[in-house]
Amino acid sequence: MWQGLTDETRDRQALFDIAVRDWIAGYALKQGTIHCGKGCHACCSLAVNCTFTEALAVSGALADRHAAPLADHVAKIRAAAFAAPDFPSFLRARRALGGCPFLDDDGACGVYGRRPFSCRALLSTRESRWCGADFSTLSRGEKRAFVESLDQTVAAFPMHYVKATQDLGQEFESHAAGRMAETFGFSLYGNLPVLVFLEREHRLSETASGGIDAVRELVARAGCNHPFLVTFSP
Repeated sequence: MWQGLTDETRDRQALFDIAVRDWIAGYALKQGTIHCGKGCHACCSLAVNCTFTEALAVSGALADRHAAPLADHVAKIRAAAFAAPDFPSFLRARRALGGCPFLDDDGACGVYGRRPFSCRALLSTRESRWCGADFSTLSRGEKRAFVESLDQTVAAFPMHYVKATQDLGQEFESHAAGRMAETFGFSLYGNLPVLVFLEREHRLSETASGGIDAVRELVARAGCNHPFLVTFSP
C-alpha cells in the first residue's frame, strides 16, 4: 500500500517541480528574481512540516551519515516542543537549533530529490540573509524598510516567500493526506525530521495498518505526542 502512495507522491512532486519552474520563468520575464540556489540553506533553519507519505519517501532516501544528526536533532526539537508555551516560541526555539539534520557538509540538501512540498514551495524573492533573519532583533525602521521592499503582488505578505507556490504546495499536501486517509482511515502530518525518525527508529509505516490508535500509542512511546510535532486527522 505504501509503495503506491509514495510512488504517487513522487509523481506529483515531479509535476509540482514543472509548475514551479514555469512560474519562475514567467516571473523572470517580468524582471523578477528568485534568490534560491544550491548551497543556499538559510531557510533550512525553519520548522518544516509535511505529510507522513512525504516523510516516508525522505526516510527511504536517507543516507547512513544522516542517522546520528537526525537522532540528535529530534531529541532537541522534542525538548523544545514540550518546553514552549506557545507555537511562536517553539518556532523561535527551532530556529535556534540550527540547520536541518539532512544538510550535508557543503550546505546542500542531502535528500533534495525527495524533499517535501513545503520545501519545494518556498521560493525567496529577497536575498538569502532574509531567510535566516531574526525579525525580533530588527529596529522598527528596518522592519518597515523590509516590508516596503516586497512585491506584494507576489510575496506571501508580510514575508518574502512566493505565495502562489506555497498555495500550490498546500494543495498537493492536501491530496497526499487525503490519499493516506482513503487507504488507512486517517492521515498523519507533522514535523519532517520527527516523522522520518519515527519511521527509521520505530517503523511507523508498519504500525499504520493497525489503525490510528496503534499509531497514537507508538508516537506516545517515542515521546513525540505533542501537537507541534505530530497531528492526526480525523
